[in-house]
Amino acid sequence: MRRDDVLSKLHGVKKRGDEFTAHCPAHDDQKPSLTVREKEGKILLRCHAGCSVESIVSRLGLKMRDLFTDDRGKGQRGKRKIVNEYNYEDEQGKLLYQVMRFEPKDFRQRRPDGNDKWVWSLRGVRRVLYRLPELLAANPAATVFIVEGEKDADALFKLNLVATTNVGGAGKWRPEYSGFFGGRHVVILPDNDQPGRNHAEKVARSLQGVAASVKVIHLPHLKEHGDVSDWLDAGNKIEILLQLVEMAPE
Repeated sequence: MRRDDVLSKLHGVKKRGDEFTAHCPAHDDQKPSLTVREKEGKILLRCHAGCSVESIVSRLGLKMRDLFTDDRGKGQRGKRKIVNEYNYEDEQGKLLYQVMRFEPKDFRQRRPDGNDKWVWSLRGVRRVLYRLPELLAANPAATVFIVEGEKDADALFKLNLVATTNVGGAGKWRPEYSGFFGGRHVVILPDNDQPGRNHAEKVARSLQGVAASVKVIHLPHLKEHGDVSDWLDAGNKIEILLQLVEMAPE
């Protein structure tokens, strides 16, 4: 993977000499504490607040082998296969970028270059919500579900619910997303882990005074790190979800 691919996944990136600084994705980083540089075919990450490289890589949706910029690790990477692609489109339905899901589980983003080819970086690309055109076209009175991944949003859409997510999952919510929920009734469904709970709190705060109502639903009997797709796969019905929404306080 190239250094720019890693930088495209970070917020607050600034160049400083031969390295870059950014907000660390592994903790609530108010002041950029992460440095990124490249040396001898490897991308070096250091959080000056003490987060481990492993936790940073995990929060970026990467593997440790992705930090190599030379041929090391290519044997393993070559075994990957694309199992899904998720389109992120603007208000008019124009494709801005894709999130690619690989097996073994891994994610990468790419954008069209205008010449029927792809650039494996989102650097300089406007970020939008997943399924934005569908969200804008939905009945304004319909409840909108905010989840942590594209798979979860698709699962709820198949059940005729309005759902969306942000690229990068937990910790990657941007303030500009909130404007799309003006006057809407919103339900946030976090993954069952601490990053998910922190993300739900951040999104809820962002929507205060914008959305008509905001509820956070912690799904019952959900396994650790589980999501709404896991909950539905376990046999829970949409009617139960709607009852939980009805009973939950704002």
